[in-house]
Amino acid sequence: MREIKFRAWDDENKKMYSPEDLEQAEASEMEKTIYGYLSYGTVLIYDFKNPEEPLELLPLQSTGWFDNEQNEIFEGDVVKNDDGTYQIMWSEEIAGFILLGNNGSMAMGGPYMSDTFKLQGNIYQNPELLDFSV
Repeated sequence: MREIKFRAWDDENKKMYSPEDLEQAEASEMEKTIYGYLSYGTVLIYDFKNPEEPLELLPLQSTGWFDNEQNEIFEGDVVKNDDGTYQIMWSEEIAGFILLGNNGSMAMGGPYMSDTFKLQGNIYQNPELLDFSV
């Protein structure tokens, strides 16, 4: 069984967070002030020291796959091989991650991707990667 991992995108501040970015590792349990919860597909992060509005983050799950340089591939990432460029997406129809190709094709991903695929970036920090006309 694979480990379930997430990262999260802050669209307002245009920043990607790993769990470590939000953790208060140096604080004891009694000193921690950050609280987060999942609500309708959004992660809300509150800091009780700062009464501002919470951070609203989009959770992005790891696929459990890696590219040819052993970079972990997450939902929203864009990968490339000799056949084309693909966006990693969750498919409700098959209840799994798929590759949506720049030619409109769809394919199943998997461990085989570590042989030929190269991670290009993600659609949040690199929206130009969605321009599949190149």
